[in-house]
Amino acid sequence: MPDRYKHPVLHQIQQLVFTIQACGTSPELTRAACMASALFEGVEALVDSKVAFLDVTQEPPLDSDEAIERQIRASGADVAPRVTKEHIDSLVADLVIKTHHFPGTTSTMAVAALPDGYVVATGYSGCISPENFKAHIGIGIAADNAIAAARAKLWELEGYVLRASLHNPRAVYAGGIMAPDAEFVGGSMAITD
Repeated sequence: MPDRYKHPVLHQIQQLVFTIQACGTSPELTRAACMASALFEGVEALVDSKVAFLDVTQEPPLDSDEAIERQIRASGADVAPRVTKEHIDSLVADLVIKTHHFPGTTSTMAVAALPDGYVVATGYSGCISPENFKAHIGIGIAADNAIAAARAKLWELEGYVLRASLHNPRAVYAGGIMAPDAEFVGGSMAITD
C-alpha cells in the first residue's frame, strides 16, 4: 500500500476507502471500495512524478496521534491536566479482543473490551464473494476495526473522566464518577443523605 503521508490526497483516498467499507457489504459498496483503492496506485505515481513540486517533508495530517501530540507540545498547550497519547496507548495495549466468525457467512465480528470485561467498541468485516473469504483475514480486519473504534472511544471516555474530576475532585472514586454524596453499595451506586 502506498505511503498515505506522501501527500494529503493519498490520505483522503484511504479515508474514503475506510468510509465506504464502514457502510456495510453489498456488491455496489465492494465495487466502490475497490475503485477507490485502485486510485492509490495512479495517484501515488502522479505524486512521485511531481515530487519536485510537492512538499513531501510535510507533517502527517493532524488525525494521527503523533502529529497532534507534536503540535500540542510545540504550541505549549500541555501545561494543564490532559489525556495523553501514552495513557490511551496503555489502555489500548490492555484491550481484550474476541472475534467470532458466523458459520455459513462471510461476516466476522470483533469485540474490544477492557480487562474487566467492559466492552468499549466492536468491529466488523464481511466479504461479498464466499470464494474470496478467508477467515484469518476477516478476523484481522474485524479486530483492527474494533481496536480503532475502541481507541477513539477511549479518548472520549478518558476525557470525560478527567473533565469530571477537575470539575468536582470529590466525585471521583476508583477511576469512576460518583455524585459527591454517593457511595457504592453492593456493586451499585446509592445516594445517601
